[in-house]
Amino acid sequence: MRPPILWITIAFAAGLWVGLEPGHEVLYLALPLLAGAALLMPRAPVGAALGLAAVAGLLWGEAALARRDATCAGKWGRGNGDEGAVAAIVRLVDPVSDAGGLTGGDILAPSCGGALDLRWPDGHAAHGGSTWLVAGRYAGDAARGILVARRVRQIDAQRRGRGALRDRIAARSAELFGSRAPLVDAMVLARRAELDPAVRERFARSGLAHLLAIAGLHVGFLAGWFALFLRLGGVPPRWRMLGAASLAFAYVWLLGFPAPATRAAILLGLAGVARARERVVTPYATLALAALAIILGDPWAARSVGLWLSVAAVAAISWSGRALARAPAWLRALAPAAATTIATAPISAFAFGTVAPIGVLANLVAVPIAGLTVPGLVLALTLAPLWHGAARLIAAGAGLGLELIDLTARAGTWVPGGHWIGQAGWPAAALWCGVVAALWWLWHSPRRPWLLTARALFVVTVGVWIGVFGAASLDDCRCLTIHFLDIGQGDAIVLRTPAGRWIEVDGGPRTPQLDAGRRIVVPFLRRQGVESLAVVVATHGDADHLGGLPAVIAAFPPRLVLEPGEPLGRPLYLEWLAAVERSGAEWHAARAGDRVTLDSVTLQVLSPDAGWMAMPVDVNDHGVVLLVKYGTTRIVLEADAGLPVEARLAGTVGPVDVLKVGHHGSRSATGEAWLDELKPALAVISVGAHNNYGHPAPEVLERLARHGIPVLRTDRGGTITYRTDGHRAYTDVSHHD
Repeated sequence: MRPPILWITIAFAAGLWVGLEPGHEVLYLALPLLAGAALLMPRAPVGAALGLAAVAGLLWGEAALARRDATCAGKWGRGNGDEGAVAAIVRLVDPVSDAGGLTGGDILAPSCGGALDLRWPDGHAAHGGSTWLVAGRYAGDAARGILVARRVRQIDAQRRGRGALRDRIAARSAELFGSRAPLVDAMVLARRAELDPAVRERFARSGLAHLLAIAGLHVGFLAGWFALFLRLGGVPPRWRMLGAASLAFAYVWLLGFPAPATRAAILLGLAGVARARERVVTPYATLALAALAIILGDPWAARSVGLWLSVAAVAAISWSGRALARAPAWLRALAPAAATTIATAPISAFAFGTVAPIGVLANLVAVPIAGLTVPGLVLALTLAPLWHGAARLIAAGAGLGLELIDLTARAGTWVPGGHWIGQAGWPAAALWCGVVAALWWLWHSPRRPWLLTARALFVVTVGVWIGVFGAASLDDCRCLTIHFLDIGQGDAIVLRTPAGRWIEVDGGPRTPQLDAGRRIVVPFLRRQGVESLAVVVATHGDADHLGGLPAVIAAFPPRLVLEPGEPLGRPLYLEWLAAVERSGAEWHAARAGDRVTLDSVTLQVLSPDAGWMAMPVDVNDHGVVLLVKYGTTRIVLEADAGLPVEARLAGTVGPVDVLKVGHHGSRSATGEAWLDELKPALAVISVGAHNNYGHPAPEVLERLARHGIPVLRTDRGGTITYRTDGHRAYTDVSHHD
C-alpha cells in the first residue's frame, strides 16, 4: 500500500495546477470537493484528506496567481504604462558582457518588486550583483515577459548578494576554461544563455540534457564527494550527513532554488533527519514529502516540467533498485538508466516531443564521467582565488572530462534510431504511455519461458507494425524543398535551401489547447535534423500565423527576422518581440523590394511598402507577401493578403509555379485578375479541417478549377512537401501526415 502522503501530495498538486489557471471560479470547484470530503470523513478519512488537499491546492494556486499579478512584471504585463515603457532599479543576478544579451535581476524599486528577465543593450558590460537604473519597453506578460532595456545607468558598482558570488564564479570560469566556459557555467551555475544551441540540441538527442539542466544529479555529486571527504577526515556519520545537507542547500541557494535541485536537497535533509532519529521512511513517502515542500514554497514549480521529470526519475531509480536487488551486477548497473528513460518518456514526449532511448547507454558512459567532472569543476572554481596553480591543474583534468561528455553526446546523436522526435502533446505522451504499459506487462508476466516469449513477440510485432505503417520517409533531394505544414487553421511553411539551410515562414496558431509551434513545428524541424534557422518571417500579427513562432525561435534562434514592423499592442505581438530580443536575431521591417538570398534561393518582398503601411487597411493586408525564386521556379507565399493587395500588385509579379493561396482560401482573396496574371501550375491551401470560417470558400475553389489549377490542401492530405531543382515547374509533390 502506498503511503497516504503520496496521494495527498498528488491531490494537492492537481488542485494547485487548476488553481494556477487564470479565469476560473475557485468557489464552484471547491464546494463539491468539500462536500465530498465531508461525506467520506466518517468511513474513509484518507479519501476525505485527498479532497481537502485538492481544495488547499486550489486556494494556494489562487494566492500564487494573485501574488504574481501584483509583481512589477504582472502589472507591466497587463499593459499599464505608456505603451510598455517602464523604468526600474534592478540588481543583476548574472554578469553581462559588452555585447549585451539576456540576463535576470531582482527589482529593488518600484515597490511592486519581483524577479525580471532583461534584454541588456550592448556597450554596457555589467557585473552580477551590481545595481542599475534600467529603462525600456516591457514586452509580454508576467509569465513570459521581458524588459528590453534601452537606457541603463549604474547606481551602485558594489556587487552584493547571490549575484556577486555568481559573478565571481563566472569570471573564474572564463579564466580557467576559456572557450569551454559556457558549458561549465551551464553545468555548475545553470547559466545557459550563452551556450551554443547546437550543444543543447546534441545533448538533448543523446539523452544527456539533464547534465546541462542543474538537477538532483549535480547536487548528489557534490554532496556525495563532500560526505566522502568528511568520512576520510573521521567525522561522525550524523555530522557528515548534516554537512552534506548544508552544502546541498547552499548550492541550491546559489542556483536560485530550481525545482529539481531543491528536491534533491530536501531529500538529503529528510534522509539526514531520518537517520539521526533512527527512523525508516519509505522512498515514495520521502519523495512525496520533498515534492510537497517544493510546491508549497514555490507554487509555480507545479508547472515545471523539470520537477516532474526529476520526481519520475527518482521514483524509477528507487523502483529499479528494489526490483533488481538480486539481479546480476551488469543488469543492476543498466537498470537505473533504463528505468529512468522509460518512466520519463511520456513526460518528455508531452512537453518536448523528444525521447532519447540511446540515453540508456549514453548515461552509462557520461554519468560516471560527470560524477568526477562536476565536482572537479566546482573544486577548481573554489580553489582559484586560494591556490591558482592547483586550480589550473584540476581545471585541465575537468576539461578533459567535459570533452569526453561532449564526445559521448555526439556519438549518441549518430546512432540510428537513438532518439525519437514527434509532435509534443497528448498523442505523443499516450504513445509512450503505451510503451511503458507494454513493458510493465512483460515485467509482470509469469516466469514461464514460452509465455514470456509469446508476450515479447506480440509487443515486438505491434511495435514493428506501428513503425512500418506510421512511418513517412522523404527521399533526400539537393534542391529547394518547401514543407507546407499541417498545423490546423493557420500557416507554417518551412523551406530548405539546396545547401541545407532553413527558413521558417510563420509558426501556426496558438490557442489555450494547442501551441502549434511547440507541438508541431519544433518537433518537425528536429526530425529534419535542423540545428538553427537562417531566416524567420512573421508575415503579420494574427495568432494563427504568429502564435507558434515564439516557441520556434526559442528552440532555433535565427540569424535574421523579417516582419511588417507594425506596432501592434496585442499581448501576443509583444511576446513575439520579447522572444526576438531573447534570440539575439537581427530584426528588419520587411518592405517591398527587400531581398534575402541564401544558396541561390531568393526571398523577395512584394508587399507591404511604406506607403501601403500608412493606409488604414486590415492587418492582413499589411502582411508580408513573398516571392521565392530558385532558378526559373517562382513561388508566391501570399499569407493572408486579400484582394486590395492583389490589385496593388497587379502587373508586377507575372506567372508563377506555385501559389500559396491567400487567407486560407477566403473569398476575400484569390481574385480572377490575380489568377489570370500568376497562372500558377499548382495552388496550395493551408487550412484546418472543419474550421469555423468556411475556408476554403466554394467560390475560390470554383475559380481555381475554372483556371485549371490543381489544388492541394493540408486539411485533406496533411503536410505538403514540394521540391524543385530550379528548372522544372515541380519535380515532386507529396502528401504525408
